[in-house]
Amino acid sequence: MGDLHRRTVESRAGVAAFLAGVWLIAAPPVLHFGASLHAFRPYWVSMGLAVVIMLLGMVRAMAPLDVPLIRPVTIALAVCLIVVALVRADGGAEAVWLNQLVVGALVALSAALALLISLRRRGAGRTSA
Repeated sequence: MGDLHRRTVESRAGVAAFLAGVWLIAAPPVLHFGASLHAFRPYWVSMGLAVVIMLLGMVRAMAPLDVPLIRPVTIALAVCLIVVALVRADGGAEAVWLNQLVVGALVALSAALALLISLRRRGAGRTSA
């Protein structure tokens, strides 16, 4: 029963990361409405991080307990996304950067909660065995 709960928590966190990655890729054109290549120049790092977060989220959703290293990697990438939003030196729309900051924080929070629940379940399983 505990393994099923861990899989469900991890899978939901993976789905959340996947959807966050999709939104982060869609956010610059939706929030900025700039269609030129020059308009996307400030967001290329953010979009690259979003693609990686999206792919890792897909792996976490499909095989939640098979690759445990993905949780800390997702947290690290979300923190990098937050740092990129805070250090924005290239310009760009403030709504996009604020969106990136909020979504990065939510991805980091969901991955950290999944990690804490997993560690707590693992610790409870050891003490009861």
